[in-house]
Amino acid sequence: MFSIPDATEPRAKLADWLELKAISSPDGRVGFSTLVSASALAEEQQAQDIADEDIRDDNLVLSAQEEIERRRSTIRDDYPFRIDDTGRALEFVMPESNAGYVYLFCLFLSHACDRTIVPKSLAPNVTNEIRNLFQACATVAAGGYVEGPAVSFGFPRPDETGFLDALHRVYNLFGDGKPVGKPGPAATSRVKDNGIDIIAWRRPVDRLPTTMYLVGQVASGRNWEQKSVKADREHFHKYWFEKEPASQPTDAIFIPFSLEPEEPNDGTPYEDVLNDYMRYIGYRFGTVFYRDRIAHYVSKGLKLAAEGEKDIERVQDVEKVSEWVNNYTQRLRTARDRTESQAA
Repeated sequence: MFSIPDATEPRAKLADWLELKAISSPDGRVGFSTLVSASALAEEQQAQDIADEDIRDDNLVLSAQEEIERRRSTIRDDYPFRIDDTGRALEFVMPESNAGYVYLFCLFLSHACDRTIVPKSLAPNVTNEIRNLFQACATVAAGGYVEGPAVSFGFPRPDETGFLDALHRVYNLFGDGKPVGKPGPAATSRVKDNGIDIIAWRRPVDRLPTTMYLVGQVASGRNWEQKSVKADREHFHKYWFEKEPASQPTDAIFIPFSLEPEEPNDGTPYEDVLNDYMRYIGYRFGTVFYRDRIAHYVSKGLKLAAEGEKDIERVQDVEKVSEWVNNYTQRLRTARDRTESQAA
């Protein structure tokens, strides 16, 4: 049902394959040996030396386990998988939290257009409604990150306000920066959000300007590397404000994908590769909120909202994620049953 990524694919793909297999399996588990046997079948040529083959197999499993452990350490109790007591299998644990469902939501979205593992016939249909739902998750995660208000500014806005009205509402609430009273004579009347999807900030204790201030862009498609909020944010502040915010903005991008750096196969420790990769994309995109970080900070954002932070938007929409995830999970399991029935 799922294609096995070969050994040249990033280890994140191997971990994704195991997670998807565990979700769709009858008992919610998949043995790590399954990864080895599936990978061997995918190889066009078998290793000539048995010892070399054993080393390759061990490294394959170890890299996938390390990636799974890295995810678990970031997402903690909300991570919906665990390695069993024997260390031989990955087990799917039905989420007990919205953050766990958000992780699965991002996992499924990651493979909507990527044919490495999930065939087109099984890929989720990412509609505008689903993209909007991901923006809701990103907004709540932004609130969890700044520990304060987070506004879903991207079009279409939940309150259906026009651009300038929304701009004034947000910065009146923020209390830092003064938007223009009316558009310039050459400003397009069709401006929707000026490329800005999320605006979030930490409430200053003295209500004075300068505080943590995040300006983010949401990208749920595989072309996310062609986007960056930096240029849009600079234009946004320069053109649409009489007085720019004194708070220094943190540029950010929110993506549902895992981190997939290419490993040089020269013995460089993976943590070094991962650190360098984050520097590489961070200089271009700002703070990168990928799948694991989004799940982690969604948990924090939901907790803040439950404790009384009333200005984190889209909390109720995040609660809709579980229904979509459950429906898609059932679709995977039905497809598995059909495949096994045809093979019998």
